Amino acid sequence: MITYAANIEPLFGDADLCEKIVLAKQAGIDAVEFWDWNGRDVKKIKETCDRWGVKVTAFSGQKPFSLCDGENSAGYIEWMKRSIDAAKYLNCDTLIAFSNHFADGKSSDLRGKYSRTAQMANMVRTLTLLAPVLEDSGITLLLEPLHNHGADAGMLLTDTKEGADIVRAIQSPKVRLLCDFFHMQLMHGDLLENFKENADIVPYVHIADAPDRHEPGTGRSTISI
Repeated sequence: MITYAANIEPLFGDADLCEKIVLAKQAGIDAVEFWDWNGRDVKKIKETCDRWGVKVTAFSGQKPFSLCDGENSAGYIEWMKRSIDAAKYLNCDTLIAFSNHFADGKSSDLRGKYSRTAQMANMVRTLTLLAPVLEDSGITLLLEPLHNHGADAGMLLTDTKEGADIVRAIQSPKVRLLCDFFHMQLMHGDLLENFKENADIVPYVHIADAPDRHEPGTGRSTISI
């Protein structure tokens, strides 16, 4: 069974997150995703979701740390444990992770600190250490490749095939790949082939048209058969 959810962060103007949950429900949306739990009233979010019958399907769990920063691997894992607790509280079984965290409206950039190979190795090592924690918790972590344009030039993981290789190297049922068609279109295209080749490890997709990240049909076609 497919669950459809809306990322409510860019929707409904300046309403706060709980107001957006209500507005989403009133618009016929029964499941939502948002960017981050840190600094938000998680108790109020849960109460709002319970009252309105809305499920939280996923959110990011890594805000203060980058997965590719080996020096802060222990901090990353400890923060993820807190995110796992938040996910359980919200009855959410999925967290999203990127190679780099975001701060001040842009991705971190560790190219001056590590080689690209070292950053990739850092990701594999940290995910390998995190996998047993995820398995014990029952929470699935989705690794999402993003684009590296503009302010996000430091983003390391941008390629679907590389993301799939990392996930397969971890060999954990609780570490999987997220395919975001918007980012995939910006970085390499071939969306259908990339998805089909990795469908066995992709339980979750994001859909938006490129180049403006609006609803499907408003930009270039994201999938052609």
